[in-house]
Amino acid sequence: MKIVLIATGIILAALIGVKYGGFDLINNKAESVSVKKQEKVESQAVQDPVHNKKKDVDKQQTAKIGGVQYDIGIDDSSSQDAVIEVMHKMTHQKVKAKEKWGAIPMIPDTINQVYDIVEKSKFEQKDDLLAILAKWKKGNYSEVNEDHNYFWTYQGGTIGKSYGIMSKSEEETFILNNFNEDIAREVSSQK
Repeated sequence: MKIVLIATGIILAALIGVKYGGFDLINNKAESVSVKKQEKVESQAVQDPVHNKKKDVDKQQTAKIGGVQYDIGIDDSSSQDAVIEVMHKMTHQKVKAKEKWGAIPMIPDTINQVYDIVEKSKFEQKDDLLAILAKWKKGNYSEVNEDHNYFWTYQGGTIGKSYGIMSKSEEETFILNNFNEDIAREVSSQK
């Protein structure tokens, strides 16, 4: 009988040990795996915040915006302010800015129309506007963000200052999201 009690006690002790010790072993292993997974996620988050933010910025820069128009809506009798508004909207196709409102395709036809209007004008800013338009006519957009900020400052802008120029792929996405297929084809044929 004493042996049965001792054997039962040993078995009971072993079961209790396995139950609590086993759970601790399993919990420690699960906890270890969980900690490793969390460390991996945190490591990726630390490595990728710029990449993740860049994706958000890219989407923001190329997203559909309001105020898109195809007709420039100006002519020889238009004011300097109206012409600057059109030129400002044209730059939105190419620049990065926190906020953009309005876009007009920056294609040879619209550039030439605006150039002709400015050339015939007596605008106070005529020389500056012609210099900008002359660059655009030549396909030179290397300073388009500065051109945007010239218009933005002239108009008293407080939100949406340009901080860079979109990449070719960003511009293509912007065009596809904001302009019709004819404009997208025209822009892609210019490259």
